[in-house]
Amino acid sequence: MNALPSIRGCLVALAMACLAGCASPPPAMQVVPLPVLPQGPVDMRVAYAVNPRLPRMDAAQLQLLLASMGEAVRQNFGIELRFSPVTEVPIASLFATIPARRRDDAARDSYDFKSGRGDRARLDKAFTEGFRSSGESMEAMRAFALPHTGPIAPGDTAFGARIAALQLERVALWSSRQALDGGPAIDNTPFNEFPMWLALGFGDVPYELVLTNQLIAGVELTWPAVHTAVRGGYSNGITTYSRLARYGTVSVWSTYAFGSNDAQLVQLRGGESYTPHEAARLAGLSGAHEIGHQLLHLLHPYGQAACLMHPVEMLAYRDWASKLSPRDCPVGSSPAMTPGVYKFEY
Repeated sequence: MNALPSIRGCLVALAMACLAGCASPPPAMQVVPLPVLPQGPVDMRVAYAVNPRLPRMDAAQLQLLLASMGEAVRQNFGIELRFSPVTEVPIASLFATIPARRRDDAARDSYDFKSGRGDRARLDKAFTEGFRSSGESMEAMRAFALPHTGPIAPGDTAFGARIAALQLERVALWSSRQALDGGPAIDNTPFNEFPMWLALGFGDVPYELVLTNQLIAGVELTWPAVHTAVRGGYSNGITTYSRLARYGTVSVWSTYAFGSNDAQLVQLRGGESYTPHEAARLAGLSGAHEIGHQLLHLLHPYGQAACLMHPVEMLAYRDWASKLSPRDCPVGSSPAMTPGVYKFEY
């Protein structure tokens, strides 16, 4: 989920307030409406945002990924997707289109784990408030986190602080990884930062789907997620407001966790190693999860392993995929699977 401020509809009011010498009210939040989908295929413009320092999928893998994604969306949601040819885009060029104000906002929403000088009290408060306003079941989130946290004292504050601590502890898994050039995979660029990807939709991004080989992992002061925290802040996918995308949102899906069989990734997958073919197929199948957010505005049915919208716990996608059953988790079968329950505010 994501929430970013909008200035639409506020420029005139802001100007009048400035002329009057009065403080202006904060911009009103808006909600992306649930899309009205066409009768035929849903067209998806696709980009592959590439960081040359990190492993990437080749053209054949990307086509397999999209085919797998399309099949999963058809089976689970009854929606036919039609993908454009993939446009390869340097990740730096894509990020350069984010307006300066949005970049500054995203930087403020990113917790400084790289230097170790972040404000822990602020982080704990952000997680607590984020979980309260998420629309997710607190009971279900507690159950999901329990194997990683052990029992947590009752109350939203204790839960928020523990999950924040868990994410901060485990982000070291990603900050210690190397890139292809031997340097750190997470460097001083903002490409790993989740809030920066949320801001991407305010830039020049005329796509419905952005695939990327970028490692997206960090600690942030906005939109905490239990399944992200247990992975050390790693986000495989993001769906966020977009001013240029059809239906008002863009889905981002990272191929990073599928592109290697090094010891750390295999451990996070619970021992699973993937051939290039299986990696692409599983990346597409799991990436269809983001399309459920984008086109149906679904949430996460935690604890319902048959559901495509149930997040993978760590990175064991083969095991996760083996439990899926579209028949046992149809659209509308639970509150989290009800179209429109996910509110994209901007």
